[in-house]
Amino acid sequence: MRDDVTVLNSALSTSFGHDLLTEWIPDALGATDVIRDLAGGTVAVPERLDAGWLQVPLTRRTERVPVVPPAVRAHAHLLVERSLLRQEPRPEVFSYRSPVWDYRSAYRARQTRMREMARRGDLPLVLRLDIHRFGQSLPLHVLLDAPWMTGELAGYLTELHRATGRCLLPGHRWANRLGTAALAPIDALLAVTTPGRWLRWGDDWHVFVRDSAEAEQVRGVVEGGLEALGLRLSEDKSTTEPVNDLFAGPAHDVAGHPPEVWRRGIQDADVRALRYALARIEPDAHVSRALVGTVRTWPVLLPRAVQYLDRAVSTPAGQEAARELLEDAHADLFGAARILALAGRHQALASGVSDRLLDVAAGCGISGLRTLSARVALCTGRRRMVHRPPAHLLRWIAQGADIRRNPPSVATLL
Repeated sequence: MRDDVTVLNSALSTSFGHDLLTEWIPDALGATDVIRDLAGGTVAVPERLDAGWLQVPLTRRTERVPVVPPAVRAHAHLLVERSLLRQEPRPEVFSYRSPVWDYRSAYRARQTRMREMARRGDLPLVLRLDIHRFGQSLPLHVLLDAPWMTGELAGYLTELHRATGRCLLPGHRWANRLGTAALAPIDALLAVTTPGRWLRWGDDWHVFVRDSAEAEQVRGVVEGGLEALGLRLSEDKSTTEPVNDLFAGPAHDVAGHPPEVWRRGIQDADVRALRYALARIEPDAHVSRALVGTVRTWPVLLPRAVQYLDRAVSTPAGQEAARELLEDAHADLFGAARILALAGRHQALASGVSDRLLDVAAGCGISGLRTLSARVALCTGRRRMVHRPPAHLLRWIAQGADIRRNPPSVATLL
């Protein structure tokens, strides 16, 4: 068992670094100590569960989500991995399998398996099954009653649920790990009903079937299993369609030369293609000039836009786009968080951040955003706007408050 714990500790800091790629608020120094502690398997229990709320733009809607500090996130991360130390999902499950699981390689493996199944001539239809608002609707008791649940994790999940109304916080790797494990009873049903003909990513199954009658039979089995877990299928997302149409929707691959993918994404209003391109494309004046309008049309693209601007801000068109986004950022905290992270990396942008934007961020209920505001204020000589800085920020101040030291990360999977 000790060897298992040693292996786990060595993986935790890396997996937590991946976890931050899906954080709604970019980190401003707070995760530095946490990542070091995770490597030793000794994360202090946070003194308080400081949960704030953020309106987050998704592809088709805006959702209000709870946001917690890195210490809370890391403590849950440690407890979940200890609890699931000996749990092994079925091979048909491609999402969030272990502490060393990697998003991109797992997604490629899923796509490969889908294409293998789609080439079978005896399975012309695919049944897609998606749970209605899984992260919000999974009952706490389902997790607490799971055979792998530990007392320490059960207590902390109960505390998180009391503070946020949820037991799975969106964007958290530990929550995705728990969600993956919680749906194992449905996987077991499919392993019996359609052995070797299904796969799962998150709460999204694809089952390859012979005809519509079999699709309805399988759907009924899954609905019965979900009912026992207090869950139900999404009527909009649960469909039966020809296998040939499988890769025309959200499951389609995005690949190619980034400038061409960008042009195709603009032409087809394809948000997935635009996200792919923004993370990979080199600074380009045409892209930079179109960027602000594109983000206004699809606010969900803002994290990738900021990631692109981090490379492009040294160009005239890139700097102009960044300044326009700065002007837009007053309207919402999500925008403020992303643009303040960018400003916290580049002195020219930090100097252009208004007192008003810093005030909005400093007065919010999200500790990470308050720290981003303080960082930018200190980098631009506005110490009067910094109130009660946290310990990790005080250490950075003592080291000279250099904007180049421990900059906020704008790398993202959002």
